Amino acid sequence: MVVDGKVFMGDEDGDVVVFQAGRAKKVLFETNLVNSVYTTPVAANGALYVTNRRKLFVIAEGAKSDMSETN
Repeated sequence: MVVDGKVFMGDEDGDVVVFQAGRAKKVLFETNLVNSVYTTPVAANGALYVTNRRKLFVIAEGAKSDMSETN
């Protein structure tokens, strides 16, 4: 997916990478979500929504992390 000049990608290893669109491979952000990311990340309302096999993650500037495990 390409949004605002950035390419968003996820993979089976759980990696999510944001590249600057263009010929050069410039990585702007990367993280690992532990489980496979099979869906395309979705950008909406100033946030990036990404699902892995178990959870929905929201990545946004200024957001605070809550990595507590709940079942």
